Amino acid sequence: MSEAHDAEHGPNVQAYLVVFGALSVFTGLSFAFYEMFPRNVSFALILLVAVAKATLVGMYFMHLKFDWPKLYFMIIPAFILATMLMIVLLPDFVMSWR
Repeated sequence: MSEAHDAEHGPNVQAYLVVFGALSVFTGLSFAFYEMFPRNVSFALILLVAVAKATLVGMYFMHLKFDWPKLYFMIIPAFILATMLMIVLLPDFVMSWR
């Protein structure tokens, strides 16, 4: 089998292990930033590390990197349903404020 064919189906075990290692390093960095820098600076750095970790988890463990076109078939109906639900329940919220 070719590498292009394997890439269609998602990451292999080596990719998961690399992401696990990166997540471990990022977690260690968060603890180090908390101890090394003042509160405001450490907050900004830890937030930046958290965004990087969330991106890695979403892309590899939630398969967003490989299933991105399929995501639209789930997200668009969810947004439509959420909008309709807010519109339908809006009169109940407004009437209960009095």
